[in-house]
Amino acid sequence: ERLFLQRHVSGYEESVMLSAWRGELLGAVSMRKRDITPEGKTWAGDISEVPADFLEPLRAMVRDLNWSGGGEVEMVRDTAGQLWLLEMNPRFPAWVHGATIAGHNLPGLLIQGATGIAAKPSPAQAEVFTRLVIEVPVRSDYPLPALPEPFAGAVGHSMKHPSGLTSLAKKLHKLNPEMLVAIDTSLEGDAPDGLPQIPESMAADIASIDLDAVQTPDFLFMDSTATHLFAKAAERAHRLSTNEVQVVSGYSIKTNPDERLIRLALDNGFYAEAISLLEVQKALQVGFRPDQVILNGPAKFWPEGLMPKEKMHAFFCDSVADLHRTVAAMEQGEMSSKHVGIRIRTPNVTSRFGIPLDSPATFARLVDAVKRLPEDTAFGIHFHMASSNIGVAGWWHLFESMLRWCRSIERLSGRSVEILDMGGGWFPDDWHDHDDDRFGQAIERVKAALPSVRQIVSEPGKAMAQPSMALAMRILEIQEHEEDYIEAVVDASIAELPMHFFQPHRMLRKCGETGALQPLGRGKTHLMGRLCMEHDVVAANVSLPEGTRAGDLLIFCDAGGYDRSMSYVFGRG
Repeated sequence: ERLFLQRHVSGYEESVMLSAWRGELLGAVSMRKRDITPEGKTWAGDISEVPADFLEPLRAMVRDLNWSGGGEVEMVRDTAGQLWLLEMNPRFPAWVHGATIAGHNLPGLLIQGATGIAAKPSPAQAEVFTRLVIEVPVRSDYPLPALPEPFAGAVGHSMKHPSGLTSLAKKLHKLNPEMLVAIDTSLEGDAPDGLPQIPESMAADIASIDLDAVQTPDFLFMDSTATHLFAKAAERAHRLSTNEVQVVSGYSIKTNPDERLIRLALDNGFYAEAISLLEVQKALQVGFRPDQVILNGPAKFWPEGLMPKEKMHAFFCDSVADLHRTVAAMEQGEMSSKHVGIRIRTPNVTSRFGIPLDSPATFARLVDAVKRLPEDTAFGIHFHMASSNIGVAGWWHLFESMLRWCRSIERLSGRSVEILDMGGGWFPDDWHDHDDDRFGQAIERVKAALPSVRQIVSEPGKAMAQPSMALAMRILEIQEHEEDYIEAVVDASIAELPMHFFQPHRMLRKCGETGALQPLGRGKTHLMGRLCMEHDVVAANVSLPEGTRAGDLLIFCDAGGYDRSMSYVFGRG
């Protein structure tokens, strides 16, 4: 019995429709799905020309098959841009009329080829179509949202035919954990060993700390690492700025309110991004001026009595009611801000934050509320979605959708967007190692779509804070079980590492004999926290270096983001 194994391809569905007569390709058009039915069928899409590198092989295939009639090639484009074939259908697809809206009448070309009767011209009305009862043009004032991939573990449009590879991987891991390490034979002696790589600055920071004197569990501040990351972000913002548009960075205080990080943000030209008046006061205490503070989130007026009297830089509202309250507060002289704007939530996005754009009624109320903004106050829009949840490619796809919604809000409200605040929830490597060209292209897209924008605030979030701290802990006990399974109890817990399950941590052991830092790879050891809670497991499936014993020091790197800010006191009396 033959076994066919293929990995699941997660991505966006695209199709190419063709029309041919007796082996001659008469026409072809490309369509990307923008909205789908519960069954995954096309309900809306955007139409574009077929790229030349795809068109020529298609022409050759039609010629070799001596094809006559319509056809559709269905594909999935993965996050790397690679197209994967799903199937080819020997007929015109159901969205055939949608293509005529964009000026591509392929059935007309087929009849013309078969009969010699010239087809009537099909003038393009729009590049995007949607279905109501029949396909109609999409008004540019009401653009369609992106179709994001689901959050990790959820079921979405690319999961119609889920892969069994994850279940297979779990079984293989039980049989042989070493099979999880990918080996490239071309590397010869330089093949990866599956151990985490520790940056030189991080290793130097750890080496500068007297670890023997650390009262565990305790957080270690990576001074030079944090300094380098903030300086690097400041340099990028300066490089991307132009005479027309200033690019700045914002430091999210909630991610880690440590004064050392807030001061680094101030020294490197960041703005302070706060979600409460307590955070605003923290920023002011460190040295930020009110006009260097940006407020967003659903609880900006809490607690009462702490609103700065001076003008702030930006104030983004999380709901229509919040916007009405803000306008009223400005009219009564209770607050002042150079920019006042809204946080938007594009359709098909699972989030409790931002003003949803799914409903025409809500969208109409939003537009009416924006019209109420004082004329002497600049208007702005805030967009935030964690790329670590939806993937980098998904984030950029939502970014394009967000620009279209911003343009619609401009046209309908009569207010130009002058500041754009974009948060990303970026994983550190995705942010710091990302090619500047991609960010530069994003700036150009903003300038083209929203020509009145004068400032773009980029909020990298945990990309700045996460690598800035580590958590030191000691092993209390090692319990050996059958089949090399080991449980090691440590004096840290989920109280200090609340995000242990949601992000990877690079782990080190300090050798008791040599003092060397040894990385922890994959294995059969579970690190159990000190708490009497069933789910207090701070790491699973790791391998302790040979010679590890009770009293040895372990260091969990990448704990400077929400691990630090969301840690709590528990089990300490």
